[in-house]
Amino acid sequence: IWFKPRFAELDSLTDCLAATMSSYTEISADPEASVDTGPMDDGHEIQVAPMRRWRSGAAIVVMAALLAAVATFALWSGARQLQLHTHLGVRPMSAVEVTPKTHGEVETNDEQMVTQNETKESNGSQVQEEPKAHGESKPQDEPTKTQTESKESNNSEKQKKAKAHSEPKAQSDSGSQGEPQAQSDSKAQSEAKPGPRACTEMPGIRLQNGQGAVDGSGKTADDAKACAERCRQSSDCGQAVYSSGGQGCYLFKHAVKGLEEYKADGKEDGAGDVFSSAVCGSAVEMALSDVDAKKQRAEAVQEEWSKAEKRAQELLKKLQPADKYALLHGVDSGSGFAGYLNPTAGGGNPTAKPLTMNDGPQGFNPYTDPALAGTSTQFPSLLTVAASFSPETSRQYAAAIVEEFVGKGSNVLLGPDLEVTRVASTGRSFETLSGEDPFLGSQLVQPFVQAVQSKGIIATIKHWLDNNQEIGRMTMNVEVSDRAQHEIYMPPFKAAMDAGAGAVMCSYNKIYGQHACENSKLLKKLLREDAGFRGFVMSDWGATHDAVNSATSGLDVEMPGSNGKFMQLPQLVGEGKVQQSTIDTMAGHVLTSMFQAGHFDDRYPGTVLNSVARTDVTSDAHRNVARQAIIDGAVLLKNKGSALPLATKGKKIAMIGRYCNTDIYITPGHVTAGNAGTPFMGQGSGYVPTKKTVTPMKGLQDLVKDAASITFSADASAGDGADVAVVCASACDVHEGWDRMNFSLPEANQLVSALREQSGDKKIVVVGVSPGAVTTEWMKNVDASLLLFMPGEQVGAAVAQMLTGAASPSGRLPITMPPDDWKPIGGYPAGKDHMFLSAQYPGTQPPPHKMYKWGDYLTANFTEGVLVGYRWWDAKDVNPAFPFGYGLTYTEFSFKDFQSDCSGDKIIVTLTIANTGDRDGDAVPQLYVGFPSLKPAVRQLRGFQKTHIPKGGEAPMVFIVTPEDASYYDEAEQKWTSSAEKNEKVTVSIGTSSRDLLWHKTLSCSSGKVVV
Repeated sequence: IWFKPRFAELDSLTDCLAATMSSYTEISADPEASVDTGPMDDGHEIQVAPMRRWRSGAAIVVMAALLAAVATFALWSGARQLQLHTHLGVRPMSAVEVTPKTHGEVETNDEQMVTQNETKESNGSQVQEEPKAHGESKPQDEPTKTQTESKESNNSEKQKKAKAHSEPKAQSDSGSQGEPQAQSDSKAQSEAKPGPRACTEMPGIRLQNGQGAVDGSGKTADDAKACAERCRQSSDCGQAVYSSGGQGCYLFKHAVKGLEEYKADGKEDGAGDVFSSAVCGSAVEMALSDVDAKKQRAEAVQEEWSKAEKRAQELLKKLQPADKYALLHGVDSGSGFAGYLNPTAGGGNPTAKPLTMNDGPQGFNPYTDPALAGTSTQFPSLLTVAASFSPETSRQYAAAIVEEFVGKGSNVLLGPDLEVTRVASTGRSFETLSGEDPFLGSQLVQPFVQAVQSKGIIATIKHWLDNNQEIGRMTMNVEVSDRAQHEIYMPPFKAAMDAGAGAVMCSYNKIYGQHACENSKLLKKLLREDAGFRGFVMSDWGATHDAVNSATSGLDVEMPGSNGKFMQLPQLVGEGKVQQSTIDTMAGHVLTSMFQAGHFDDRYPGTVLNSVARTDVTSDAHRNVARQAIIDGAVLLKNKGSALPLATKGKKIAMIGRYCNTDIYITPGHVTAGNAGTPFMGQGSGYVPTKKTVTPMKGLQDLVKDAASITFSADASAGDGADVAVVCASACDVHEGWDRMNFSLPEANQLVSALREQSGDKKIVVVGVSPGAVTTEWMKNVDASLLLFMPGEQVGAAVAQMLTGAASPSGRLPITMPPDDWKPIGGYPAGKDHMFLSAQYPGTQPPPHKMYKWGDYLTANFTEGVLVGYRWWDAKDVNPAFPFGYGLTYTEFSFKDFQSDCSGDKIIVTLTIANTGDRDGDAVPQLYVGFPSLKPAVRQLRGFQKTHIPKGGEAPMVFIVTPEDASYYDEAEQKWTSSAEKNEKVTVSIGTSSRDLLWHKTLSCSSGKVVV
């Protein structure tokens, strides 16, 4: 029997038929024994196992009646084809096209094809020539690395090992026929004809086995990505499961319902195996399903918190007061950790493990013991990860760091930093995962937090809130609007909470006149009521000022440096100044986070130690992760005449500048001992001391063996007579506790000018190392430039690979690069050569000024509101040197086949990106959204996708804009309001940066049932 339903209405009969047959037949466990009845339009396939016996004659009658009903309904449905398509608003899709519907009011025409170097003005009305600073060359890409299906191994040992490690077996198709999972809420999606396919990858997740084995299932694949690609290329594959044990790649026709994760029983899965999964299908379907999946994951996290809270309350009832107080203050125990909390100190909580807290988000910092320098990896900065525009890079980066935390015995990671960069010169700009955009930070922090918490380590997101400058940070006050809080500064934190972050660290500064760690609006209203946080709040070191105010305002744990303010809590409770119920709430928050992180369930894969392990926990695998993160986040600013990658054979290469050949930086006197940086990493608590730095000179010498010579000089002298001069410059005087005084890249201009005065026609390449924004007055005199954001110990190896083309820089700017002579502050009016007035940054002091040391008791007024980063540059119509999101590659891309439409309350944008260059490369299309109520902001980032495209290849891209993406925070109503609620049109733009917009459309979308 072979039948092919054409409409979603037939799904119920399909289920009925499959369920009835399963009642009257014995199903073979062998997928090969099944009879393939063929594909259905929605991607389903019915597999009916050979019938071994009918249990009664009545079954034949039942089956005949069912089949007759199906046939009758199919004929009747065919007559309704046009009617159904009209009712559902569906037309068959061709490639990634989505036909506009009557409810989508289109104001502008779709552009059919544009190249990456084309751009539009902010109103999208005309094409303008790209600014010269944005790259005057035809870029080239990296050497070819095909992204084809990984070759299958015939090695019998591999095949045997793969099977030995839990070969997933397909569930029988004869039960209730499952719909392709990970779908959106639109049933009509399944009716679209198959178009380009895509996969949602789930690293580290082992889904339950799907239904129906695909031909070739169980064969080996090089890695999880290759396995997912194999599923994507197979038109009948809906789910892939990859096992590291034997590199087994298991493919299923239908994904498991609800994307249910596998519950290990110890019988099937091999010990130590690392699993990954992927769900594949139509690119549009997958994009819509991702929206639903994110909501489901957030809901699942909330369920975990609810269970953890229940367990915490049960334990709390058994604890004595001393046990509760023990949970509320950390100490500097001399253990080598930054902080230590012993929950067993009261004597009545013996099963609880200590909280061993340590910096930081850029690697394990053993700064309390200089002898341990080099025993943990100095990873690149979090701003490097932000520049990668890659959630996968963020996940791998965090996963490697937590492995080293486990090796050191720490189960609380003090990070990541999520402050949105308001002031480009702030001293800790290199430490933030958000760059200058809250959406960027929100997308990158979730995989980071998931990687940390999955290992039983509590992620501590910091610093809550408005910790956006280092000048006066201990005493300064911030005044900021509720709209700016909700739209700019809170979203990355909220995203981290949705991913399961267990702790929040409050900052030093005051907000609204109260210190952050004793501020009820911050810690109760914004944090718990508005953002929904359910874990515990810890103070920064020395940030607790008053025990009563802090405890009653929402602080749960005091960390060292405040003279033990929370040691007074027992006395304060006895005096009635703090209620016992408050103590219970505080202790309950700590216990809840411990339960949620699996501290009572042995999720932590190592041993929580009472002192830092002195072993070297670095590895080649971790150094590879660090090196790749540098490459992923390196930004190619200019590549005139395809100067890069270098042709090194027979060439004289000169390495110019002291930081090409040293990792020594003379620490200024105002920097805390032990937190000193290097030319390649900023200073402060986020610094990781190392003895394993690979300088650019060393990296190039190790990699390049065919050059005529590779020479070095701290000045420009080695460049005389060279074919290529590589200038290394670093703005490395950046540190916690103070802000940069200017945006220059020291020595770059002097060295480049000296090289240009020499005879010969050499290529000049600048490799700049920066903690954030820098001016580029030297750019006009160079052929190419790479910008790295405090890259860490593997800088030389990464630079060598990118200079030679062994790897291609694929980063995009997470911050705006200002024009020449830009200043941190200036007088009225702002805009000519500065962004801030002194009242905005660093702030003003109360009179009489002579009573205060400069920098004390400043008040910074965030009167720019939501105009932070590129939002300010766009709204003020000031041209930066390089815009947010900008970055070249070694290849060229064309953007074409733009289509947009409304699907209920969602906007779907589809396009195709073609690699028209000579090398493989990574495209990063970006989606921006604007609507009237967003003013004064013009547009904001609401989507980006980093996609590797082989030379000559194409990639379909789908963006989904939800009502939340087109919403603003209404201060008057104290709630989020969508553009749809205001009956406002939404302008969506696709581009390669915040300024280089290649296409846009304005739509008016009605709310209601989703229609594709």
